[in-house]
Amino acid sequence: MLARMAANFYWLGRYAERTENTARLLEYQLTRLVDADADELALGWRVVYRALSQSPPQAPADVDEAEAFLIADAYTLTGGLVEDSTNPASMISCWGMARENAREIRPRLPLRVWVCLNQGFLWLQEAEFADAWGEGPAALVSRAIDRLRLLAGVVDANMARDDAWRFLELGRYVERLQQQIVLLDVWDRIARPEGDGLVLSWADLLRVCGAFEPYRRDRSLTLRRSSVLGFLVRNPEVSRSLHYATDRIESALRGIDPAGGRPPLAAPHRMVLRMAAALEFDPGDADAPSGDAETPPDDPDDAASREVFGSLARDSRTLHDLVQATYVDYAVTAGLPS
Repeated sequence: MLARMAANFYWLGRYAERTENTARLLEYQLTRLVDADADELALGWRVVYRALSQSPPQAPADVDEAEAFLIADAYTLTGGLVEDSTNPASMISCWGMARENAREIRPRLPLRVWVCLNQGFLWLQEAEFADAWGEGPAALVSRAIDRLRLLAGVVDANMARDDAWRFLELGRYVERLQQQIVLLDVWDRIARPEGDGLVLSWADLLRVCGAFEPYRRDRSLTLRRSSVLGFLVRNPEVSRSLHYATDRIESALRGIDPAGGRPPLAAPHRMVLRMAAALEFDPGDADAPSGDAETPPDDPDDAASREVFGSLARDSRTLHDLVQATYVDYAVTAGLPS
């Protein structure tokens, strides 16, 4: 496969995953508008913007003004993350970049995949945001999530398991890995009790990651920081756990490697295996039952998790750089037969 086409498939996967990540965070925040207090809404917007690596909105200091700002202006804040084409993190921008990469590889892309992706983008582009907001603040982003998951199903059903599919999967799960590391780090930092007593719910984190019901079946209804983080870091069966993402990345790289994963491994393959090993030293106690009353409470000043997530974030960025250097931006002579 040409390096240019590999890059297009890779970025198609990344931008499609990034669009869904933005939509899921918005869905979490918008479903809370009805019954959450103003200070809780402010905390929620802070999480959303930090998880998207953007500056959080600044609300007025006065409580009454803050409530009016965060409830009435939620429309504007959401619009900036949905339909603002000048915002690179907005859904329309990310979906548009996914579509642009797909357009470049139309000859290698199944027709149904292109149609599904293109129709989804045009639907979002033509959607009347004000009308959709009138149906319910979360209505538009919920429908967008459904369309993105439909796209994932169409890709799964129609693409051959060749290098094109592997690069698309590689981009999708590299993006998911990076976004989930940032989300877990941000949530862990902000979830600690502050002077005003505001805390984030660990149950909400599980819901954002689509892991609340699996956690409840596997553990219990009692939620502790260490157990939740351990579940979202090391559980191999939850689709948004870090373990699951690294496993899918390693599988894609093993298929891309002409040697089939036999030594000497390519640099990206070595890096993802290193990350998978690092997950075994995650900040959560994945093996401890969360309802154990004998377990001492988590230390709010514990800095170990911050170091772990910081290291994982750096490694995930290095992984992306290695993928680009190995399969896209390599020297011409390196691609010639010896």
